[in-house]
Amino acid sequence: MQVSDRLQHEDSMIISKITSGLGNQLFQYAVAKSLSLKHKTSLFFDLSYYKSTYETDTARSFKLHHFDIDYKTLNTSPLVYLSKATKLFPNRSCQPFFLLLKEKHFHYDEQVVKAKSTCITLDGFWQSEKYFADATEAIRRELIFKDAATSSLNDYKGQIEKAVNPVSIHIRRGDYVSHPEFSKSFGFIGLEYYEQAVSYIKTKVENPTFFVFSDDKEWVKKSFKLPGSNVFVETAGEDSDVIELQLMSLCTHHIIANSSFSWWGAWLNNNKNKIVISPASWYKNKPDWNTKDLLPASWVTF
Repeated sequence: MQVSDRLQHEDSMIISKITSGLGNQLFQYAVAKSLSLKHKTSLFFDLSYYKSTYETDTARSFKLHHFDIDYKTLNTSPLVYLSKATKLFPNRSCQPFFLLLKEKHFHYDEQVVKAKSTCITLDGFWQSEKYFADATEAIRRELIFKDAATSSLNDYKGQIEKAVNPVSIHIRRGDYVSHPEFSKSFGFIGLEYYEQAVSYIKTKVENPTFFVFSDDKEWVKKSFKLPGSNVFVETAGEDSDVIELQLMSLCTHHIIANSSFSWWGAWLNNNKNKIVISPASWYKNKPDWNTKDLLPASWVTF
């Protein structure tokens, strides 16, 4: 990883605006990585988002440096350079040299992967495997957790490895309950979904051990009675999300939340026989958000 603000030294580049939490960052990386491989050019991350705080978003920090990703960073948004170019040459189109791809809608847009320009900047969430279907192996090679193992990671990793059939369950409440914006658009998916998912797993998997990941563990312990063997994963520290993502990916099967975080926990598990269960509906009060391309075809929905 290198830090740069000198775009003129690059013949061509793919720039991805990185925002929000770890799950969204991984989607923003994946689409940009796919395009950089296609165009055989450098991959840049625009990290200007993390210089500010936003009332409409939960405070987050950049986490992709925990992976073995080959990238350079920009501390100034590339839109600053585009604005200057537009003022200098008001009668010229910048598209052959600079193309801004801003996400138009939630579902897959094939025009994104077909885009051509010397400098392509991506601004969106890009939540579909279709955006990087041609680069999955390269992405999996880079999404290796490179940090030294912690005691909590080793402890839970050992328990997962000893379990006959470890199943991750991600129950996200936190900002989905307390945040005024997220509680309206996302909201807690409800216990009925998890009860259905657990029942389904029990019909398909012998001797499952459920590893529970949640930002509201005490509520889950009081409200959700899991059958059989279960382990509540307890981690701490500013990088606990990175540790938990790694532990999720080590499980054999997955019950995810309406969350890009556990989406990636399931996707990073490269077991071809895995069962992944997802909520059929990820959003409430968002009828125009088409999520048909959000989930891989093999995943089960309730």
